[in-house]
Amino acid sequence: MKLPQEVQLILTTLQDAGFEAYVVGGCVRDLMLGNEPQDWDVTTNATPEKIQELFPQHVYENTF
Repeated sequence: MKLPQEVQLILTTLQDAGFEAYVVGGCVRDLMLGNEPQDWDVTTNATPEKIQELFPQHVYENTF
């Protein structure tokens, strides 16, 4: 499956830091059906704090 460069960078950054990271959800379904995903979902075992360290230029707001 061909992933956009931005998604691949996220996966690689997380994996290089020792975490698991995978694309999941509707984007995988869309790819399997031959459709172009409208958005991309990534799951990881990295904590929100660790993700902030790896991607400091991005904002994390947990409203839960």
